Amino acid sequence: MKVLRRCATRPAAQGEQEVTVIPGANATRDEFSFHYSDLETVHCGTNYCTALQQELESRGLKRALVIVSSSLLKRTEQLSELQRVLGDRLVGVSDCVGAHTPRPDVMRIVEQARSLDADVLISIGGGSVIDGCKAAQLALAERIDSEADLVTFAQHSDGTLGSNAGSVRRPASDYPVRQIAVPTTMSGAEYSNNAGVLNPEIAAKEGYRAPGLCPQVIIYDPELSLHTPEWLWMSTAIRSLDHATEGLCSSDCTPFLAGHFLHALRLFAEALPRVKVNPADLQARNLAQQAVWLACCGLGTVAHGASHGIGYILGSYCSVPHGYTSCVMLPAVLTWNRDVLGERDREIAAALGRPDGSAGEAVGALIRSLDLPTTLRDVGVETDQLPEIARRASVHRVVRKNPRAITAPESVTEILQLAW
Repeated sequence: MKVLRRCATRPAAQGEQEVTVIPGANATRDEFSFHYSDLETVHCGTNYCTALQQELESRGLKRALVIVSSSLLKRTEQLSELQRVLGDRLVGVSDCVGAHTPRPDVMRIVEQARSLDADVLISIGGGSVIDGCKAAQLALAERIDSEADLVTFAQHSDGTLGSNAGSVRRPASDYPVRQIAVPTTMSGAEYSNNAGVLNPEIAAKEGYRAPGLCPQVIIYDPELSLHTPEWLWMSTAIRSLDHATEGLCSSDCTPFLAGHFLHALRLFAEALPRVKVNPADLQARNLAQQAVWLACCGLGTVAHGASHGIGYILGSYCSVPHGYTSCVMLPAVLTWNRDVLGERDREIAAALGRPDGSAGEAVGALIRSLDLPTTLRDVGVETDQLPEIARRASVHRVVRKNPRAITAPESVTEILQLAW
């Protein structure tokens, strides 16, 4: 087995079921279509090494390249166990993906996969590692050899598209290399056919999307999550709570999706405080991981809103970890949206155990109870950055989907002030 060490670039820390709403359907979405992704299996509460061994054997996969977070690669006992269980099937281990998935790091995965003749990518880490493997799958399938060629498939944060963006309709069965994801954080990136990639030259995100980019298998090991720093595990759980909350408030929400989202909120409200009190509570960690599964139903196809959209900009422009962006933005966005949310506001508050409060208050109270940041100041955003954040956000396609219309920087500024 060849161990490939981290490569150079270092910017800062960062689903899919397709929902098609038939035009003319009424507000309760009585008529809609739900298209499942190519995700095949989710393992919960299992030892990840054992599950990986079983999956590789059952699928006839013999050359696994593991892309792992740098913090886990330093834990030699984890790497030794993986080597022992997978044996000759493990051909390489690399921690070459930095925070927010810089584009050069995606191409490093591609180069390593080709040089090792890998037949599967195993991602062990958070959203940055998982998204890096998704983008690498696309590059391998399309025989992309350079960053410039990869960019032709990008959807840019300013709304512009690469020349091939949206053109990839290759079925998952045609991908030469798929991914098995072992998430160690709670962001839910493992459920979408979208990958967010950082252009480090201009500190802006690019989106890559194609059928079959989602992992083929997801493995949740609550014991492995014990190695994830508490701030990261908890804050990325709030990221998934953000998926559920903005999904529930979306015009794309259906009764089917609402059931998933509301129960995700209930499980988070139960599990996260338990883990805060007792980090070794594996049952609560298992519940939280199942909450991520529920929260990410339809991820990548159900429109979100200003919390997600502003969060992307805080991540790329201000180097704020994506879990933290949801911690500071979601309560403010819910408060700003309250007048248009109606019953949804009350449902969110009730699901979080605060039926007499508002959604923004309920989410904010949960975040504070977990000792997570609650303001832009807490995460290092500077006053002089606010105008540029507002400018970028006001034209961002995700922000434009917010339930309460945002058409100008002034509206974003109002939300930023609530979060300040």
